[in-house]
Amino acid sequence: MTEIWLAFLAGLAGSPHCVGMCGGIVTALALAGRDRSVSSGRLFQLGYNLGRITTYTAMGFAAGLLGSSFSLLAVRGVSLWFFAAANLFVFIIGIGSALNLSFVSIFALDGSGAHVFARPLRWALAGSNVLRAYPLGVVLGFLPCGLVYASLAIAAGTGSSLAGAAIMAALGLGTLPLLFAVGTTAVSLSSRLRGIFFRVTGIMVALMGGAGLWRVLGKMGYLPSFPF
Repeated sequence: MTEIWLAFLAGLAGSPHCVGMCGGIVTALALAGRDRSVSSGRLFQLGYNLGRITTYTAMGFAAGLLGSSFSLLAVRGVSLWFFAAANLFVFIIGIGSALNLSFVSIFALDGSGAHVFARPLRWALAGSNVLRAYPLGVVLGFLPCGLVYASLAIAAGTGSSLAGAAIMAALGLGTLPLLFAVGTTAVSLSSRLRGIFFRVTGIMVALMGGAGLWRVLGKMGYLPSFPF
């Protein structure tokens, strides 16, 4: 499915945004584990990121299941309009991000949520056990994030729990390389390079929303069937 690949590319391009959201966390994990061996430090970062991806995948599964329930409840016609609106919203958010419009962008959807997640972070930093990293990632996967919200709308629009889970897993895997690198080296990108990636992320999200919108409108008979 095209949206899966676009979700992966959106995650890859949106990694600098994830560094802005989670970079402090992964850096804190790296610094807290500075006495660990290199291999255990990498395992700690990997466990954290795999925990995040697990949460994203589960959320995608739930969103796709919710989308499929609309059809089962014999409200398919209404649900298609809902999915069309959701994909249009994602498309607009992506265009706004690409054009750096602060009032309508992925990044305007973010929330801090820091006070809710402070306790599990302190718990993970308090010990040296690598096994603490995975549950921390699972919990912090719920951090408010516009990129995740936009992708969840696409996942719901698929009307399939498996497709929704695959889209969100692909998004998480796309964010993995840079966050893992930041966590293992405790460095970040320059603001200029981050801005470039923000715009590329917007383009990827807009393409993802556009593909989903075309697919839905094709099912409704307003456009030819989606070609990919």
